[in-house]
Amino acid sequence: MKKFGISFIIFVPLLWLVSLSSCSKKDFDTDPSLKLTFSADTVIFDTIFTTIGSVTQTLMVYNPNDTRLKISEIRLGAGESSRYKINIDGTPTYLLKDIEIDAGDSLYIFVKVTIDPNNQTSPLIVDDSLMFVTNGNLQKVKLVAWGQDAIYHRPDHFPTDFPAYSIVPCNSIWTAGKPHVIYGWLVVDSACNLQIEAGAMVYFHNNAVLMVYKDGSLQVNGQVDSEVSFRGHRTDPYYKDLPGQWGGILFSQGSRQNVLNHAVILNGTLGVQVDQTEDMSQPQLVINNTRIGNMSLGGLSGNATWIQSENLVIEGCGEYSLSINGGIYQFKHLSAGNYWTASARQNAALVMRNYFIGSDGQPIAVQPTEVFFGNSVIYGNRSDEIGIAPVEGNGTFTWSFDHCLLKTNPVSGYTANYIQCIFDKDPLFTDPAKSKLYPDTLSPLINAGIFMNVNSDILGQIRDDRPDIGAYERIERK
Repeated sequence: MKKFGISFIIFVPLLWLVSLSSCSKKDFDTDPSLKLTFSADTVIFDTIFTTIGSVTQTLMVYNPNDTRLKISEIRLGAGESSRYKINIDGTPTYLLKDIEIDAGDSLYIFVKVTIDPNNQTSPLIVDDSLMFVTNGNLQKVKLVAWGQDAIYHRPDHFPTDFPAYSIVPCNSIWTAGKPHVIYGWLVVDSACNLQIEAGAMVYFHNNAVLMVYKDGSLQVNGQVDSEVSFRGHRTDPYYKDLPGQWGGILFSQGSRQNVLNHAVILNGTLGVQVDQTEDMSQPQLVINNTRIGNMSLGGLSGNATWIQSENLVIEGCGEYSLSINGGIYQFKHLSAGNYWTASARQNAALVMRNYFIGSDGQPIAVQPTEVFFGNSVIYGNRSDEIGIAPVEGNGTFTWSFDHCLLKTNPVSGYTANYIQCIFDKDPLFTDPAKSKLYPDTLSPLINAGIFMNVNSDILGQIRDDRPDIGAYERIERK
């Protein structure tokens, strides 16, 4: 009896405490003055292409009060017909009722949007609201997305020995109307031509490639302030400066009369690769007034080809800015600045050889190999940004730097290859970390060049008879 009595005395208070605790958990403060707070008053999505879903944005909902609240409902303003989709603490829905939220606690809402095609060239705004009802109070968080209809290129050829691809209709012209979105490999076929006009936008899905096949040709005809843009198809902030989002532009063996003028090529793996010309009487690629940047591997690579260039900018790349592997190359007013993590790069910004590596892994000599850089700057954060690796006895290999600023020590025995050059002197770019390779006020690039018949810089600024080294002529910029 004693033991029973003691147990009973202990059990009753415990039961009372559990009951009290249970009741307190069911108590919600119904004061209409109490409100929720949010991590943002508007959830914004950058331009999203029709039929392609956005990345997921996160909204945090907070109860800043000292008492528990019950949110009567959370819903999308447009209900089931909304173009937005939400997930509330793991529950996908457009409407959720009676959500309990403890004092000082929070919950996650994940938001995505998919936009239907509207068959228009101009962007459209798609908006909605998240509605929260608590103690009779209605609170709203705006949802805003910019949508853009586009022309899609999806693979319709699926060979076993080549990536899935589609073919551009012969002699196509792309204008500044709807952007083009490429999936897989898009091929400019043999004896066909693709022209891309000023202001056009070309976006690439993951690992997508634009390939110009043998006897095919690509002409990109951008203009100052109306460049042709090539970049990954995700425009959300996370992807803005993310490298490796797509493959690159490939000019395959035997492609011809290719032109890139006023193009911007960003955030891929290898910006531009040119392979083996079959006509050494003219350049296989002319690339002028073009900017290549933020590539996970390299900016521009040439193999047994002829590339001619004026006003080319190559910004941070995971390995090299420029890889020359035999052939003829003429660069005037090049700005190459590679400030990728130095320890992560195995190559200098400029790699220069008189051969390329064949399919059997053996070097194939290219004759002639003639390389010229004039009024150019090649700099970065490695101790030496010029890598020259000739295979001796493999024919003609001539190269020269005329009025250039270079991050290197001149190679012994090759001092005659450098004409009025500046070595190992910081070019004082305005902000290389933000890809601004303009010469700053005290830059040694200013007035250090020689006139080479390139009358204006990449931005259309007229050069005088004492031009600056690099693609940019010094002016006051914001």
